[in-house]
Amino acid sequence: MADELDLLQEQEELLNQLHIQAARQRSCLQGVSLTRCECCGNAIPAGRQQAIPGVRTCTECQRVLEIRKKQYLR
Repeated sequence: MADELDLLQEQEELLNQLHIQAARQRSCLQGVSLTRCECCGNAIPAGRQQAIPGVRTCTECQRVLEIRKKQYLR
């Protein structure tokens, strides 16, 4: 059972890394990052702007958007 769980965790981590990579590639096409979140207006930290070129939301709004997307897809 533990082997199956380990395998599932590895697969989930790989999928997460692929999603991150895909998001970064998409955002590179979007140009300059925003300094303020387009959803809430809060400042987007410089580190996030550099890590994800073309970022448009703060981490909290992005988290909420991803949760809504997952719920919508179910």
